[in-house]
Amino acid sequence: MLKNLLYFLIVATIAFTSCNQGAGEDKAMKSDTTTLTVMNFLQMADSSVDKPVIIEGLVMHVCKHGGKRLFITDGPDSSRVEILTGGDIAKFDEALIGSRIRVTGTLREERIDAKYLNEWEAEVLQPEEGHETGIHTGAKGHEDHTKEDKLAQINSIREELKSSGKDHLSNFSIEAIKYIELK
Repeated sequence: MLKNLLYFLIVATIAFTSCNQGAGEDKAMKSDTTTLTVMNFLQMADSSVDKPVIIEGLVMHVCKHGGKRLFITDGPDSSRVEILTGGDIAKFDEALIGSRIRVTGTLREERIDAKYLNEWEAEVLQPEEGHETGIHTGAKGHEDHTKEDKLAQINSIREELKSSGKDHLSNFSIEAIKYIELK
């Protein structure tokens, strides 16, 4: 009987210790994660590049070309935050449009400089389809832009870069590790 009680206490102690260690790791991971909103995304982006983040928003657009990106907002007049597939997420389903989601991922920065714009322009001027370079805005109909529309966008960004006085502009997005649809 004493032997059984001792065995039970040892197993219970090991189980209790294991459970507490897991909880500690979750707390440590959450303390390293920055919670963002769509409204404060741009203000917080510079200090959160390559760091874990959580953000919630309303899915306004899922890109038709492969579902590799979607855009969330806080509402119709809100700015947009680009969410890219990452981790085990192969693609986003268009059925998410209109849903509120919570995304856990890593904030990424893509730097737009003169070299980037020159490469984008060269790609636009090529006759084949399937262009991957360029800034995706999630605006309605952006997949249907003509070559002239894209060249105008490139020239507009060149002007923005020139007037910024910097050597680059930043395009921030979140590479999703996981997401859940909120009810």
